[in-house]
Amino acid sequence: MSVSDAVAPENSWHRYGHLAVVYLVWGSTYLAVKICVSGPSALSPVQLQTWRMWMAGILLICLSFFSGNLPSKIRIRDVLACCVTGALMWVCGNGLATLASRHATSGFIVMAMGMIPVWTTLITSVMNRVLPSRTVILGLFAGIIGLGFVIVPPALSSQVSSVEQGYAVWTALILCVAGLTWSLGSVLQQPLLGRLAPTTAASIQMLSAALILTTVGKVQAVPLFPQFGLTTHQIAGFLFLVVFGSAICLVSYIKVIKSFNPAIASTFAYVNPLVGVALGWTLLGERPETAAFLGLALILFGVFLVVARPSKRSTAYESGRTTRLYR
Repeated sequence: MSVSDAVAPENSWHRYGHLAVVYLVWGSTYLAVKICVSGPSALSPVQLQTWRMWMAGILLICLSFFSGNLPSKIRIRDVLACCVTGALMWVCGNGLATLASRHATSGFIVMAMGMIPVWTTLITSVMNRVLPSRTVILGLFAGIIGLGFVIVPPALSSQVSSVEQGYAVWTALILCVAGLTWSLGSVLQQPLLGRLAPTTAASIQMLSAALILTTVGKVQAVPLFPQFGLTTHQIAGFLFLVVFGSAICLVSYIKVIKSFNPAIASTFAYVNPLVGVALGWTLLGERPETAAFLGLALILFGVFLVVARPSKRSTAYESGRTTRLYR
């Protein structure tokens, strides 16, 4: 039985366990990133992302092999598509968010990246040349205004602690590009999901991203291996990103979308930012400002409007559903 076919029984508690994994693990990935890139013996963003991609890609290939999802033949164009989308999602999207984590709180990052379903819907509408409904347009505006409430205050006041002083504008631009490129990669990868198992496609994407990141590190003279002295928390955070954030959560999400209806399966888009903010506040003392709370509320309202559509299989839901398939 393949990973994608292994579905928990409809009334089994297992499916709720998988839903909880998606909520908690994907909601805490930027907390783990922040722990890894902070401190005197911190991993550099390039080191973290490079080794995360190498190890997660190899782990997913092994998972595909043992679950019977590894195809005997893969078309060249599918490999190239995986390489392009892998670069967009893991080098530009997640990679830039990891870079921004060096100078911003994990809660700030997860709030800004909570815009991904909104960006995805906007990109899908533009690429398909379809005018969104009034509800979706309202959601897009709500999300963009909410993003402004999150990223603009640090640029206007040095009293805002969510972003390191002097990096507010740079961080805001980086996170906007990160969200847009991840969303673009998500849209472009959708045809692949009908031809390749998710674990197979994700492994190729991550390994291609690892090659690019290794090259970037070489050009920038970044040491391939981190310095000695990493803390236990940093090592645990890295292993969490590789094992739980990549492999286990991906398997859980596949099962969630096959055992729940779309309305429930898509709720991760609202829950993940809340989990991320709560964990950052509780564990790292990252208390968001009032304006950021208002911005998060608007972003989540916008996500609700563009994802929770009346039609169970609307375009907005399909694009939102695959948006974070490989967080």
